[in-house]
Amino acid sequence: MPDKLDLILQKLDSIESKVSMMDERLLHVESIQKQHGDMITQLIGIVASTNQKVSDMQTDISALIEGQKRQDKIIESLALRSLEQETELREIKRAK
Repeated sequence: MPDKLDLILQKLDSIESKVSMMDERLLHVESIQKQHGDMITQLIGIVASTNQKVSDMQTDISALIEGQKRQDKIIESLALRSLEQETELREIKRAK
């Protein structure tokens, strides 16, 4: 009978040891899971910030494009005016 009790106690010790190891593994997995959750939260913040910067840049680029269009029209107008003035100067020189 004592042999059977010893055998049962050994088995219980073995089971207890395995349960303890599983508890440690579970704690490790939970720790890793929390780290991943924290990283995901940080990444979400970074992505939101990046999206805002991209949106701001798109607004700035649109303003630059509009400014460039205005400048192109001004340059075109000045070029036309310059041609007109050159023509007038030639006509004045011919008239002399």
